[in-house]
Amino acid sequence: MRGLAATVVLVAAVGAACSNGANTSSTVDEEEPTSSSITIPDSTEHGIVSGVVDGDTVQVMIGEEPKVIDLAGIRAPQGDECYAAEASLAVADVVAGRSVALVGDATDAEGTPLRYLIIDEDVPILVNVELVERGAAVALHGHELAGDFLRVNDAAYASGRGMWGTFVCGHPPQGVAPDRPQLRIEAINIPGAVSPDPASIEIVNASYTEVRISGWTMRDATNASSYTFPGGTVLAAGDTLVVMMSCDGDAWCVDADLWSAGGNTVIIADELGNIVDRRVHVVVTEQ
Repeated sequence: MRGLAATVVLVAAVGAACSNGANTSSTVDEEEPTSSSITIPDSTEHGIVSGVVDGDTVQVMIGEEPKVIDLAGIRAPQGDECYAAEASLAVADVVAGRSVALVGDATDAEGTPLRYLIIDEDVPILVNVELVERGAAVALHGHELAGDFLRVNDAAYASGRGMWGTFVCGHPPQGVAPDRPQLRIEAINIPGAVSPDPASIEIVNASYTEVRISGWTMRDATNASSYTFPGGTVLAAGDTLVVMMSCDGDAWCVDADLWSAGGNTVIIADELGNIVDRRVHVVVTEQ
């Protein structure tokens, strides 16, 4: 596995994941450039995964030294979030006790190393994308394999795997329902650089009945920015609700954007954390 000739190819994983389209409500506004392989250079660190911190963080023994590693390009549910325990179990199932190569040299805001974790065996497995394919993590934007990760994430959502399953966080107080509410993120509107208008997200109730969204959240993929719909919020059948970004004082207003300069995945979840819809928006910069 060591050396410049060692390359992990993601094309097969992407193709297999895209073959199942059970849930087609997910939307990708634009495509992010694709990188279909990752090379393990000679200088890559290798170690044994000795512990799981949470769904996207592990401890790796490198020689005699334990090192905490964040998995690059993904974000898993954490703490008391719905599906956090299952996400941690998924990491343990995939990689605990196994030999891995740690590819990359980035760090997160706290200084923790961000790495692509590759199971260092005859048939290598890129752990980061494996967790996305299982529905145990959300793919993030702005890294070298983002295009492939997002495609695998789209297929996991469409198939209802892991955190994307219907009512995996429980049924709402209104009682057991056969399917999730037909609430859709219709559009993400980002004005031009010279426009004074704030960005906005349009949400439409595509069902035949009203949907009560009190306590529901709309957030970005990292869960760093979110908006909670206030008590008494009801969206009538066929109605559209426009939520403004980076504004102040309006009835439907988020005080920060739900995406970064490179785009983001906007997610709507009910009061229990069940994912109702998501929309991927990629900002493509002209060269």
